[in-house]
Amino acid sequence: MNNNSVRIYNDNALAMAEKFDAIGVRLADIEETLALVKSNPKVLEIGCGNGRDAFEICKRTNDYLGIDASEKLIELARKKVPQARFEVADVEQYIFPKGLDIVFSFASLVHTPKDISEKIFNQIFEALNPGGVFRLSLKSGERYAEVFKEDEFGTRTYYLYSEQDIKDLGKRFEIVKMQTCELRDQTWLEALFRKPV
Repeated sequence: MNNNSVRIYNDNALAMAEKFDAIGVRLADIEETLALVKSNPKVLEIGCGNGRDAFEICKRTNDYLGIDASEKLIELARKKVPQARFEVADVEQYIFPKGLDIVFSFASLVHTPKDISEKIFNQIFEALNPGGVFRLSLKSGERYAEVFKEDEFGTRTYYLYSEQDIKDLGKRFEIVKMQTCELRDQTWLEALFRKPV
């Protein structure tokens, strides 16, 4: 994630946390994903933010790690979910732990260009156990594009991905589910991948 985006998340952490909490926990997505793996799975959440989803994930496993590039959001996450492990880390330079059962990436790779996303997809594939799953959501467009969005927090860079882009990035995985949905005036691409056994 570029330094400007990290700065915006740090400078506006409390307001961002309120916004994330208002959107609500991705409970149905969490439960659907957890149903595909063993009980008490080893889980990594990329872009955990203020711990909104970690709170629910940690009810279902005691082996959770959340990473986020924003130090201030990680501070909030540690207060919200004290039983969880959190690390300040930029996924673009992150070294993934081995033996993962699930990787969640809810709207966290939206700031990542395709060439780096390809590297991240490959690292996730290598880090997952056979049969492990990777769930992500990205902003969707007809074709891959870099866009700039200005809002009350500042100007951030986002990347739009087409369904074919995501299939290409996830070519080593089996596709369990792929769909688009509308949320907050944006089309999102939701994908659930499984590493072949």
